[in-house]
Amino acid sequence: MKDPRLLLADFRSRVVIAPALSAREDWLARIDAMAKALDAQAAQIARLRQDIEDAEHTRDVANLARMRVFGQLNTLHKTLAAATPDYEGEKDAEVQHTALRRIEWLATRGGTDPGAAEAARAAEMDAPMPSQAVLEAVIGGTRRFTKAQLEFSLSEAIVLTNWELTPLELTERGEPWIAELILKNHAPSHG
Repeated sequence: MKDPRLLLADFRSRVVIAPALSAREDWLARIDAMAKALDAQAAQIARLRQDIEDAEHTRDVANLARMRVFGQLNTLHKTLAAATPDYEGEKDAEVQHTALRRIEWLATRGGTDPGAAEAARAAEMDAPMPSQAVLEAVIGGTRRFTKAQLEFSLSEAIVLTNWELTPLELTERGEPWIAELILKNHAPSHG
């Protein structure tokens, strides 16, 4: 289908050269008005497309933030479970309730079990969503992402670079570069 503006321009040029067209000026004024209306609609469509793109980006950033918070909570719960291997309280209750009971359990025992502390650290380092400690270790070159952490980090980096880089291009920049990108874009938590 031909662009309506081109069709209108062609029609206008034919009206201009028509040998005996009555009300030529009226026709030209109407054609010019239609051309302006088409231009205004094209500009509005372009603005709406940009609005959609901006909304999709905002949605993706919000989804990523939601995934990050869910991953952080999941990591905290698993870390608490690893740090409290001897906990015998409710384990099948609501997750937050169980986590709070585990914290109480740790507080009453002084949290002195070095094996539990090491298990908690290992749980943090192997969680599917990399924590700040994992990101810092990757940046420092003392470890690499696990497969799950790399997948999550690539997804996050794609959003953070506004889809300007493909997963392959991100991978080529290296895990330390990806980790640094993610870490510098994390807002500090204030609690």
